[in-house]
Parts: sequence; C-alpha cells; structure tokens
Amino acid sequence: MPTHVDSRQDFTWLFSGWAYRPSAGLNGAVLSVGQAAFTAHAPLVRLDAEAALTERGAAPGIPACGFAGLASLPAGFSGQDLEISLRLDWDDGEREVRPLGTFGTVREEAPERTPANRLVAVCMATYNPDPELFQAQVASLVAQTHRNWICLIQDDGSSEERWREIVAATAGDARFQLDRNPTNLGFYRNFERSLSRVPADAAFVAFSDQDDAWYPDKLRRLIEPLEAGAVLAFSDMRVVDRRGGVLSEVFWPGRQGRHDQAGALLMANVVTGCACLFRAELLNRALPFPQVKRYAYHDHWIACCAAGAGPVVYVPEPLSDYVQHGGNTLGYRRAGIRLVAKAAAALVLSPLVAAAACVHGVRRRWAGVFRLLVDSARQEYLVRVAFAEALRRRGLLPDGADAFPLGRGEKRFLVRAGLIPGRRGIAYRVTALRLLAGLAVERFMIRLTRRTTSGSR
Repeated sequence: MPTHVDSRQDFTWLFSGWAYRPSAGLNGAVLSVGQAAFTAHAPLVRLDAEAALTERGAAPGIPACGFAGLASLPAGFSGQDLEISLRLDWDDGEREVRPLGTFGTVREEAPERTPANRLVAVCMATYNPDPELFQAQVASLVAQTHRNWICLIQDDGSSEERWREIVAATAGDARFQLDRNPTNLGFYRNFERSLSRVPADAAFVAFSDQDDAWYPDKLRRLIEPLEAGAVLAFSDMRVVDRRGGVLSEVFWPGRQGRHDQAGALLMANVVTGCACLFRAELLNRALPFPQVKRYAYHDHWIACCAAGAGPVVYVPEPLSDYVQHGGNTLGYRRAGIRLVAKAAAALVLSPLVAAAACVHGVRRRWAGVFRLLVDSARQEYLVRVAFAEALRRRGLLPDGADAFPLGRGEKRFLVRAGLIPGRRGIAYRVTALRLLAGLAVERFMIRLTRRTTSGSR
C-alpha cells in the first residue's frame, strides 16, 4: 500500500489481496480513499494463499478468496492523511470494514525542460552486477561517438563488495552519477527512480542494462530519428553469450508485433528498454509510473506512453549486444507459430488443467506450474488494466480503445484479441491467448469448487 504519492499526474494504483471467513465466501471488496470509493473484482483464485490458510487450520482447497481493483486519483489531488479502508462483502450478507491507515501526497512539479546540446541522460539500473560484464558496459558507454551524455546509475541495494566495484569502475569520469537505494525496490521502481533524476537540460533519455555492450554509434544513430520527429526510437540487438559467442543476429526475429500503436504495445511490448532512446519531455507524461506489484516492466510502460504521444521508430539494425545469461530479468524471445500453437493448446486444455488443479495432491506437486498458469496470467492482465487506465487518464489512449476490462468482459476481450483477424502481429495474438488460457483456468477452478478457504491479509 503506498503511503506517499507524487500527484503531478493522475495516479493509478492497482490494489489486490485475499481475505477469509471460515463460514462464508468473498463476494466483493471496496477500497475507500478519503471520499472516493473503488470497487474490486472478486472472487479470484490466490494459489499463493493456500499454505498460509492451511497453517491456520483450514482444510486444503482452492483459495478462491482474492480480489483486485484499480484506484485512480486526479492530478493535483490535495489532502494529507486521507483515511484508507477496505470493505469486504461476504456471501452470507455480512459486511466487514478494515481500516488500512492513511494516504499522503507529495507534490512534485515537473521540471521546465530546456534541452541543450543534445544531452543524453542514460538511466542505468544496477543490482549486484557481474564485474566483468559491468566494466564492459561502462567501456562501451565511454566509447560512444556521441560524447555529450551522462549516466545516472541507480543501484538497488547491491552488496557492499559489488557497490565498491561499481564505484571503482566509474571513477574518474564525472559523467557517471551514482545513487544507491537504501532498500531494494525491484527493477520497475528502480528505473522510475533513475528517471526522476534526469536533469532539466537533457534532450534525450536512454535505458541501460548493467551487463550489455553498446556499439560506438548507438546513441548517434538513435538520435537521428528523434531529431526527425519521433518520440521514441529503438534498434535491434545481437544476442550473445557471456563469452561473446553469437546466439542470434537479431533479438526479435521478423518483428513479431506492432510498435506504432499504444493498444498493440499494451498487449505485447516489442520495444526493448536497453535498445531505445526517447525524448526527455515524455517524462512529463510518464512519471509517476502506475503503482503495480508484479510483472510490470519499465520499458513496457515507456513504450506505451511514447506510442500514445507520437511516432515510434524502429531502426532495423543491431546497435548493441544483448548478453543472454541466467541472471537476465527477461531474456531473448524466440519467435514462431509454435508459440501460437502452445497458447491455443493451453486454452483448449484449460478445463482439464483446472480439474487437475482442484486435486490437492496434484496442485501441491505441481505448484510452480499452476502458479505460472494462473497467478502470473492474472497478474500480467492486471498490469495491463492499470497501464490502460493510466494512459487514458493522461490523454495517451483514446477512451474505449483496447479497454482491458476488469471483471465482466475480460475473456470476451481476449478472445477477440487472440482469434479475430487483425494486423497486430504474432506477439499480440500469443499474449492474448496465453492470458485467456490463464483466466479460463481460474474461472473453471472457481466453478469446480465452491468451498472457500481461510486467511486474511
């Protein structure tokens, strides 16, 4: 739950949780923030709750006790210490109100941007980087032919040893500006923190991973389409292993999805953060990020904002090496019709998967698989719901376009996205079918068992 919020833009907050009563099932939930009320969708399956419920004496069963909803507050909203409460509606007619504390606001004015001399702010997120790969990335920045840049390194709580190595690798070059989070925020929030440090005189902003290698002309080549009118430009990448061996000459074989439509990018992002450069004024629309918990990516959000604000240009040549290794947050995607077939098969088999998941022994043995199919699909869908709402409120997505409904209409929307012909690309269809399969399994599980298990959060 957020306690202090930057109110320069409409603030969108995805809230979720699970609740329990031994003798009743959860029908719904309503979050109140001051005088505003936001209705949640319920019940939802929360497989992650089962262990806690069992520890509290509940019989093993499908924990259909979750809820999720969106809260949105307008830009410039005022009022410190807004009271927050959650109302839980149970199927026996009982209502329970739980106070959740207070909600504060922080007013941060967007800087008046006065770009000068094509300054590029490179936002790099670090967390316990491999010393050798990190030094190679630093060297590739120093070797850029476009030399007017700064690198805003935002460390997300690396160990003392790794932090000392970061400091040593960048010492002697004032263009590297280091900051360290007192606690780990996760890469989504860490990149947001780095973006908040972009100076007012920066003309362009780039994302950088901690372990890739840029080609010397990368910044110069990406600046060209921006100076021609694009809001964001991104390139292809060559995929290599940590020894430099080439795994693929391209990162997205065949460009599997559309990069020029905010709606298409909402479903399936094909703009890789470490391969892009965008105009600094986009930050006035993109910050603060929507508040979500899991399965949100900084480059996904920025790409959607850029596509809603103006042209997004793809430069069809590798301008950096993407190092594929076990520590990547999100690695190289392999393309193909096989992905569509797998997603469609998962959808067809969803009733059988749901039936299997209702058997406690099977569910326990294959917990990781079921969480991937159900929990991750639900969370990924919720991220898109939050992104769509924030984009609409910031004038970057037309009302009604790719609405990503919450609750009623979810599966119908995904069926249309995955099966009805359209020029959105393989990535769009695969993602829609994969999310549809996960939500279908969840619905079947709720129908197959009406028993509600216990717990609260």
